[in-house]
Amino acid sequence: LAFQYYFVPPIHSLSLEPVQIPRVIVFALAAFFVGSLSAKQRSATEALRRSEQRFRDYAEIASDWLWETGPDHSFTRVSEKLTAVGIEPTSRIGARRWDYATDVEEEPEKWRLHRATLDAHQPFRQFRYRTAGADGSAVYLVTSGKPGFDADGRFLGYRGVSSDVTAAVRAEQVEKALHAELAHVTRVTTLGEVTASFAHEVNQPLAAIVNNANACLGLLPSGPDDLDEVRDALGDIVGDAERASAIIQRVRALATRSPSEKVTLGLEDVVRDVVAVVATEAAARRVAIRTEVAPDLPAVSGDRVQLQQVLLNLVVNGMDAMGTVHEQERLLVIRGRQDVQDGSLAATISVQDRGIGLDTAEMGRLFEAFYTTKPHGMGMGLAISRSIIELHGGRLWVEPNQAPGATFSFSLPAAVSTAPNRY
Repeated sequence: LAFQYYFVPPIHSLSLEPVQIPRVIVFALAAFFVGSLSAKQRSATEALRRSEQRFRDYAEIASDWLWETGPDHSFTRVSEKLTAVGIEPTSRIGARRWDYATDVEEEPEKWRLHRATLDAHQPFRQFRYRTAGADGSAVYLVTSGKPGFDADGRFLGYRGVSSDVTAAVRAEQVEKALHAELAHVTRVTTLGEVTASFAHEVNQPLAAIVNNANACLGLLPSGPDDLDEVRDALGDIVGDAERASAIIQRVRALATRSPSEKVTLGLEDVVRDVVAVVATEAAARRVAIRTEVAPDLPAVSGDRVQLQQVLLNLVVNGMDAMGTVHEQERLLVIRGRQDVQDGSLAATISVQDRGIGLDTAEMGRLFEAFYTTKPHGMGMGLAISRSIIELHGGRLWVEPNQAPGATFSFSLPAAVSTAPNRY
């Protein structure tokens, strides 16, 4: 109104009279208000432009690529960065992540949990999966995403970022292969320390087989009345042969270079197998072995041979530690008890010796690679044992005894099927 008053007929003048002062004030305030709004708009537009440019620069510099999906989790947009790993971005439009992943059948539980997360419209981070590049080679991707919603709360889909971790995964695979090779060497080296006991232990059932067979030969001419004794002798032959076969199978299992295979197993069986393997060696060293395994020890998920390797290494170390103490004090106790690890049910196995004990300074380095307290040790047994236990989701530690000696223990989470019902 002030603008119209001064710049349109009949005034056409900026002459000021007292009665016009309010109009001038209104004009000035209006001009200031309009100018402020215009300046703020220019500032907001410039800030938005700088923000968009900054985001564009980050996206161009980063090796990762961006993506968007619709409510059905199919891709609606994929940045061109995906071409860097040999995948055409347009090939992903309209497809869902599990439509082109190549590890869906290998790891169904992982994918089930991922799809459940998406269906619940929850954010996810660092989900790793395998797909195929343009040349058919394996490509490993890690992706993170966040759900989007409109003003009414309707789910619109996901936005996220992915990156190529193929080089890191392949390096990890090489490291695991080297670790498995080194673990095999250490396992065979440990077995070498008790090789003589294997020969002696196998000879016992073989000698019994021969004796029982000779007894049968002696009983056969005596007549039908002695057939019961023949049957008993033949039964002993079968039992001794099976025992010899079991011993050989245990030795072969420990010496073989077989891939890791996790199954649900009872640690009491692992304890029994290892005690059977070292029984003769323990007798030769005048070491008494006592087992105290609780009947409620939960089952665990693990590789039997690898866990046997860990326990065998701890038992041999315990016997070595008691090599210089009096024979009457050479007692090795293997205990198994129910435990709690990170708030969940677990199983703990401990090996307690009455040896020379450990120096406090040594305890901090016992699990380091190539560190050993033995004159001819490799310094790899405990390092590999800890690595095996950690790969099983557990932990391995050592504690000094109040009396002479030390106790090595490892704890493993209980298998899912053995976990108590919390509901």
